[in-house]
Amino acid sequence: MTIPSFISSDLHHSREQLSTGCTDCGACVKPCAFLQKHGTPGAIARDEKHHDLSHSSIAFECNLCGLCTTICPENLDCVALFLNMRRENIAVDPSILKRFKGLRTYEKIGSSKLFRSHETPAECSTVFFPGCALAGTRPEQTWQLYCHLKDQIPHLGMVLDCCTKPSHDLGDQDHFASQFGSLCQTLQQQGVTQVLTACPNCYQVFKRYAPQFEVQTVYEQLDQGQLPSRVTTQGVVTIHDPCVNRFDPHIHQAVRSLINKSGLEIQEMTNSGKTALCCGEGGCVMATNKDLPRSWRDRRAQQSQERLITTYCAGCVEFLRPVARTVHLVDLLFAPLIALDRKARPAGSLKRYRNRLSLKKRVINDLVQPASEDTMTKPVAQKKRWPKIAMLATLIAIVVALKLSGASELLDLQRLQDWINSYGLLAPVVFILLYSIAPALFLPGLPLTILGGVLFGPIWGVVYTIIGATIGASVAFLIARYTARDWISAKLTAPRWKKLDEDVARQGWKVVAFTRLIPLFPFNLLNYAFGLTNIRLSHYVFTSFVCMLPATIAFISLSSSLGQLLKGQISREFVIGVILIAVLSLLPLIWKKFTAKKISDQSTNTQD
Repeated sequence: MTIPSFISSDLHHSREQLSTGCTDCGACVKPCAFLQKHGTPGAIARDEKHHDLSHSSIAFECNLCGLCTTICPENLDCVALFLNMRRENIAVDPSILKRFKGLRTYEKIGSSKLFRSHETPAECSTVFFPGCALAGTRPEQTWQLYCHLKDQIPHLGMVLDCCTKPSHDLGDQDHFASQFGSLCQTLQQQGVTQVLTACPNCYQVFKRYAPQFEVQTVYEQLDQGQLPSRVTTQGVVTIHDPCVNRFDPHIHQAVRSLINKSGLEIQEMTNSGKTALCCGEGGCVMATNKDLPRSWRDRRAQQSQERLITTYCAGCVEFLRPVARTVHLVDLLFAPLIALDRKARPAGSLKRYRNRLSLKKRVINDLVQPASEDTMTKPVAQKKRWPKIAMLATLIAIVVALKLSGASELLDLQRLQDWINSYGLLAPVVFILLYSIAPALFLPGLPLTILGGVLFGPIWGVVYTIIGATIGASVAFLIARYTARDWISAKLTAPRWKKLDEDVARQGWKVVAFTRLIPLFPFNLLNYAFGLTNIRLSHYVFTSFVCMLPATIAFISLSSSLGQLLKGQISREFVIGVILIAVLSLLPLIWKKFTAKKISDQSTNTQD
């Protein structure tokens, strides 16, 4: 299908229809700040001062939400008038688009070769089209959604691109027709017949201008199958239906069904479904008149009555979030504890571009070598076994060599400490620096801890080691949070890491304390994993310092006495170290018995 170009007769037809059909009853004026300011659609169509569009930009103050069309007792298409006025504006004076430079740049970058991906698997007839906003703000949830859909739809592909809805709404019809038409042609050539969308705007664009495809939202598809495994959630939410979907009751129904299945109770707003109010972001009005969209946003926040707002438009989430607690439906389905976390922060603009690049890389890699259970588990098991054996053999060889060569005399504690003291402040600085970079490079920390005890003794060894370990843990944390978040999150996909994320969202620093005291996770990976959560840096650093201290004291006490131990002497530090390590080793068993008893008590109470 060829998308038609705009012609002036389209505007003439819209004006004529509203000039004669609108009775100026005012039904559409009451809920609309734009019409309260400028009058009824009929009055605007008849007013000759708006006919000279080179001196009038009134249409760019309308958010094109369609509420007036819904309410109109004469069933008039009011939105068509304002959209055609915009198109005529652009045709007469293209320089108007300069005021929307930021939005157009975002669209241009999003549809560029750098960010788009049209590759699909063999025999692919259905593609998931997440759009720009979801991919940029929620790359991990987008990927999980895609993987979940692949279990339901064989040979599903993911297409990353922009539907160019901003250009459409601005009235740049020729650019929109060229860009979106090219996308549709590419999909057809690849044999695609069905498009699953997550963004309401993408859904409307495909539905209206690409009838050659069967278009459906991912929410309808999800509602037809099983929900992803997730923690149980309870509570009350209200729903903000994006205005572009106001005429799609089947989507409203699917969304509500999914929320009900997730265990949450729904309390509707005054305006919902077909009569939903726009969040204020629609129609690009912020670039023309910021007061109007803010007034719409405030009204929507008032209607929520401080209940958690759930919506299925990433743009609506970001626009409503400053004035009301708002979450995306995808967050509730795939990361509920993060979604319900009040401290969750939106991704910044630069980070959104990085997210989209990372997601594109993930999609391409999946096409080259799809992940399978065999390829993901068997090699890992082999890799874990041999390093341990090699390390043990190396330690045995070192001990034997020291004994046979007589070099064990070099481990005299006093001699080593005198040698280190000769370097002054340089020795501890270098040691702390090495320990600070070790976690970021995935180097084992235990050898350095042992070295710290041998070189600096039981007191200063603890001081220098805990400082280095805390700095190193913080460096890895910051790398995960601000530099390599998506790469790291792609590595930490096992269920235990997802559970860690959910536990932190629920209990915060307590999880850091627990995992530091009871080492159930690899230390280096744990530092990166915490960087992916929403815990505050200050809480993470302080808790890590305090809770790593017992293990540090234990290993330093033990290692500082190695020189005497090789000579057959058992020192006080050695005994203290052995006792502390034994206590730390018993903590997991104690915790296991405690949780088992707790579960048993809960089960007994439930039966009673």
